[in-house]
Amino acid sequence: MKEKQEITESAERTDGSEKTERSEQIRKQFCRLAEIGKEENETGISRVFGSPFMETAQREVREYFETCGLTAWIDPAGNVHGLLKSGRKNAPVIYAGSHLDTVKEGGMFDGLLGVVAAAECAVSLQREKIPLSCDFHVIATNGEEGNELGGTFGSRAMAGLLPLESAEYLEKAEKYGYTEDDLRAACMDFSDARCWLELHIEQGPTLWKQGEQIGIVTGIVGLQRYAVTVYGKSNHAGTTMMEDRDDALVTAARLILEGDALARKTGHHFVETVGIMHVYPGSAPVIPDRVEMVLEIRSEDESRMDSFMEKYRTVAEHTGKVTIEPIVRKAPVTCSSKIAHEIGGVCRACGVSYRKMPSGATHDGNAMAQRMPVGMIFVPSVEGISHAGEEWTDWEDAERGMRILTETVKRLMEEEDATC
Repeated sequence: MKEKQEITESAERTDGSEKTERSEQIRKQFCRLAEIGKEENETGISRVFGSPFMETAQREVREYFETCGLTAWIDPAGNVHGLLKSGRKNAPVIYAGSHLDTVKEGGMFDGLLGVVAAAECAVSLQREKIPLSCDFHVIATNGEEGNELGGTFGSRAMAGLLPLESAEYLEKAEKYGYTEDDLRAACMDFSDARCWLELHIEQGPTLWKQGEQIGIVTGIVGLQRYAVTVYGKSNHAGTTMMEDRDDALVTAARLILEGDALARKTGHHFVETVGIMHVYPGSAPVIPDRVEMVLEIRSEDESRMDSFMEKYRTVAEHTGKVTIEPIVRKAPVTCSSKIAHEIGGVCRACGVSYRKMPSGATHDGNAMAQRMPVGMIFVPSVEGISHAGEEWTDWEDAERGMRILTETVKRLMEEEDATC
């Protein structure tokens, strides 16, 4: 066990050299954790849900939380917790954190930056002897990225949003070592929750292109996924003339193009993607008779997504023989305007440029917002790259985001009103 950080020293303002030393300590800690999941000959990090790398990271982060002066544990759904008690009876709780897992060959900042930021915020609260009106609860969530049990797995488990009535779902969960009892035990009573706060990289190019330092998230997009199957007729690829073909792949290609055009007409930051496709029977000399693909749409406006799907189904009917079945439906989230106002005030006080903006990616906040107010802070992603080994955020920007998160927590701690 690593020695505990000195968290009881004087709250007097440190000089520049001490600040630089502290910054370097945090950077090294971040880089040490970020390396978990890096394999030889891979450019990115593969700390994926259910992997041995993820298990290692969970243990390491629990120990890291302990060095930050937190009471730490791992819950039955694999979320890592660190609690700083206020000492007040029945105190409300400010929750903060992000996800610990990555996509395969993903980036080092996605998720982990928010975990470290929340833990180091707890360190600052203790070092500076900030009076705590709320308990401060740090969480590194499990399975936020897409996986067989559904994205935002850990936060949905805590919020009681998993489909535990489904025998098929529980069977899948068993494959990863999670029993129904585990998942029910992971559900938390959030009646004491004041809010969920999360620092995250933008994962898009807006802040980087505009030269702005902070994004204050106004809302998180909703997401819908559909299993789309296109049918045709298999036949010999050499003896069946073009005019006699019923090629499922050609029909699917037309539908993809029609969907793309429809999404572009929809506007308002609406996006549509077909990122998975399987062609059957999958043989070079055989005309495809079936194509299975996954359609994903995202928008801040749920009615706009529903309207798109109504039009998409009409297009599909006229394109060929097509079935469309829902897979995932996550509603859009509106972030707390009060928390956004506090973050804006902190930015102005610190002389930091910012913009209010929606999140085009889903986050643990989608689940947490079903139980409490949510606030999110973005920092720039260089060239807007994420979910890739090339993902990068300058440390100066990362550190600035940490500071804005910490100062926001301090402001919330000062308020008597427990509502956000």
